[in-house]
Amino acid sequence: MSSQTDTAIHAQHTLLKMDDISKIFYTDEVETHALSGVHFAIDRGDYVSITGPSGCGKSTLLSILGLLDTPSGGSYSLNGVPVADISAAERARIRNREIGFIFQAF
Repeated sequence: MSSQTDTAIHAQHTLLKMDDISKIFYTDEVETHALSGVHFAIDRGDYVSITGPSGCGKSTLLSILGLLDTPSGGSYSLNGVPVADISAAERARIRNREIGFIFQAF
């Protein structure tokens, strides 16, 4: 197979893709970089666990993945559609029907 064919086949199976995602929080004069340069893809059928020490950005990443928050920079696509192009109403529908995760405190 050619690399173009491989890329096209992989794109059909990619559920979500993040490229160079960053998240910066601003409070008063403090700038906190919670995420910087995050790159990954998750294919249909994959099981993923996000682990790391306290304060490393896991909850921030999950909030972006779950369409609860938006990144400060980079691109995020879901089912091949840029998340930035999805309306608030459609994001709510996706959260309701297609995305689920277990919160660390419930």
